[in-house]
Amino acid sequence: MKKLLTVLGSLTLIGIIGFLIFIFWHSPRYGGELSISGLKEKVEVNFDMYGIPHIYAQNEADAYRALGYVHAQDRLFQLEMMRRVGSGTLAEFLGKDLLEIDQFFHTLGIPKHAKESSAAFLTQGETPWKKAAEAYLEGVNEFIQHGTLPVEYLLLGEKPRPYTIEDLHSIVGYMSFTFAMGLKTDPLVTKIARDLGPDYMSSLSVQTLPEHHVIPLNYPDSLNSDLSPVVSTLSALLEKIPVPLLEGSNSWVIAGSRTKSGKVLFNNDTHIGFSSPSVWYEAHLEYPGFSFYGNHLAGVPFGLVGHSRHHSIGLTMFENDDQDFFEEKLNPVNPNEIMVGEVSFPITSRKEIIQVKGEKSIEFEIRETIHGPIMNSVVKEIGNLTSNPVTSWWVYILEPTKAMEAIYKMNHAGNIQEVADAASLIHAPGLNIMYGDSLGNIAWWAAAKLPIRGDKVHSKIFADGSDPEAQPKGWYPFTDNPQSINPESGFVASANNQPDTLRNGVFFPGYYYPGDRWNRIAKAIMAKEDWDMESSKALQVETINETHPKNAQFMLAQINQNDFESNSAVLQVLQNWDGNHELNSNIPTVYYKWLYHTLRLAMMDELGEDGFKAYLETFMMIRSTRHFLTDAENRWWDRKGTATIESRTEIISEALKLTLEELSDQFGKNPKDWKWEKAVVAEHPHPLGSQKPLDKIFNVRTEAIPANEESINKLAFKLNGAGIYKVTSGPAMRIILDFADADGSVSVLPTGNSGNRFSKHYADQKQLYAKGKYRPQLMNETEIKNKAKGKLVLIPSN
Repeated sequence: MKKLLTVLGSLTLIGIIGFLIFIFWHSPRYGGELSISGLKEKVEVNFDMYGIPHIYAQNEADAYRALGYVHAQDRLFQLEMMRRVGSGTLAEFLGKDLLEIDQFFHTLGIPKHAKESSAAFLTQGETPWKKAAEAYLEGVNEFIQHGTLPVEYLLLGEKPRPYTIEDLHSIVGYMSFTFAMGLKTDPLVTKIARDLGPDYMSSLSVQTLPEHHVIPLNYPDSLNSDLSPVVSTLSALLEKIPVPLLEGSNSWVIAGSRTKSGKVLFNNDTHIGFSSPSVWYEAHLEYPGFSFYGNHLAGVPFGLVGHSRHHSIGLTMFENDDQDFFEEKLNPVNPNEIMVGEVSFPITSRKEIIQVKGEKSIEFEIRETIHGPIMNSVVKEIGNLTSNPVTSWWVYILEPTKAMEAIYKMNHAGNIQEVADAASLIHAPGLNIMYGDSLGNIAWWAAAKLPIRGDKVHSKIFADGSDPEAQPKGWYPFTDNPQSINPESGFVASANNQPDTLRNGVFFPGYYYPGDRWNRIAKAIMAKEDWDMESSKALQVETINETHPKNAQFMLAQINQNDFESNSAVLQVLQNWDGNHELNSNIPTVYYKWLYHTLRLAMMDELGEDGFKAYLETFMMIRSTRHFLTDAENRWWDRKGTATIESRTEIISEALKLTLEELSDQFGKNPKDWKWEKAVVAEHPHPLGSQKPLDKIFNVRTEAIPANEESINKLAFKLNGAGIYKVTSGPAMRIILDFADADGSVSVLPTGNSGNRFSKHYADQKQLYAKGKYRPQLMNETEIKNKAKGKLVLIPSN
């Protein structure tokens, strides 16, 4: 027996040692010395206590080559997923279950556009951004060739192919698609307009309503401030995409006239789908003439968000409407042509090959008109709506992207005018570029090409492709785009809400949010003239929404409270709600379930189950709810197929009865036990985490966080009847920078800076994030090197 125990103990020890060796072998290198081909001189990479690389190089090419290498060792599998989404090659890597997504992306035209953008990028010649991008790619490929691949490749039995300029543009295409709200919204709005008519449409906020908050504009005369040198349903289809979608954001920049330090205070938190790893990778680059701390997408060499000691750039989603759908009229004498007025135009066709893992490749036909690709076969909602061809006219695929040039120039800008010029290069997706600098300038530009629509086009309803008056008319000049430069108010802010009327008189349509977040930000800023880092932190993590209490009070006014006397205490608390979402409160638990049942009982009979689910997942639900509840002429309350005409009071009362019964069954009879923390689940899913037991290995789960809709600290979830709310998106970072001490800026990521499961930085920020805390973004060289937790020296391999 003793011998057996000895043998078992030895085997256990061998297993533990083997596992530790496996972990060590698959962990990123945060120290030591590595030979890297292509380097001209030695590069030193210091990793701080959160695994953020601080890269010190003697020239630009070496800096970006080193960035590519360390980015790949931390985030290669994330890069793999993002390039495969954008290139329509997921099925080749993960199998036939992803074939529908590939077909959708090929039809939409992103892989084709990536090829066109790459060709245009290369024909520009030896530009600084081309040289930097190519050096970055060489660094990524150096790791692919000589580094230890992440364990995900071992589990899938795959190896990565070299990373290319085309892959880079595929990732930009993926990023651009995530902003394409039109695909989620326009088929539903068209269905409502056609099946139900204008009376039903009028109770929704299809376009911005007068009570919504708009962003004020301030156009400058000039900019002259120099700095120091420097197929299933679409919803089901999108749920299969193994990378997060970019969903919204906040940013505000406060002038020195309103700050304690007298210097500009910069804030940004981008709202993106929860994932593991989270979307942003932080890296700090230093070489002669350049110092920049950036937040990078996997596979993108330049920081979409970041700062030097002299200027800072941030972003939010503009949410402009840059995608229209045309219902085509076929030529009666030639079904391979469409008609526009009396003129016929050909329907072109091309075939693309989609590789499928373990199976034969698929030859896939894509048909296009002058308006764009025909979408009926890949978007069920469109196919169910009409048998006529419906094409997608999307600004992004109309011309090659200049995103790499724009981002490079913003990173390297020497003054505010150079940032404005760079922003003008972005044609799509629409981005709000936020800016502050050490000289006291603050600015916001809406970066996008804004189309001039035909007079008969409703931007959310399928247009008649045969009507000459419905055709696109051209573009507004960038100088007319929404913007605000050094306004008298002393701040600029954007929160995905509607900009005010442009100076050309246009109130440009979009998929804007109602402005609840913007209004809270604006009111808070205007109430103080001593803003600092600490007060900014408190505002950035605030979970108050002012509209929800108004909705709750209105709903309470519709019911006979004597019918709910046994629950009078919880209804009184709801009556007095201030809109906060504290985890120990039971008010959000009641409110969101009650709201769900109210909307379901009112709308599902008209929209059907799929249509109602689609409605809940669009921007339209968020900005329509207040109007929907209070509109005296709302036709949705009456149920289809009943002899009586149901009223708002009946529907809201029935919804409350269901809510109270279900919560009693779910959490117990005592309403004090219905705490919000019991209803909230916070998890950052990994692409492989959908398969058990891999979810236990790769997904990052945290304690409950104060989920909410449209608070500044927006932690979004899908409204549902189950009453358990899984947070699906939130701030993908929270950045605060005071130009009185640019080296002292702070941030936090939802999980960690590394995407390598065996890195100690895989999830080392999750508790900071959940608790609303921050950690430094180090830029001071002495401090970085004194506090470094690892130093990796990259030397030329000659």
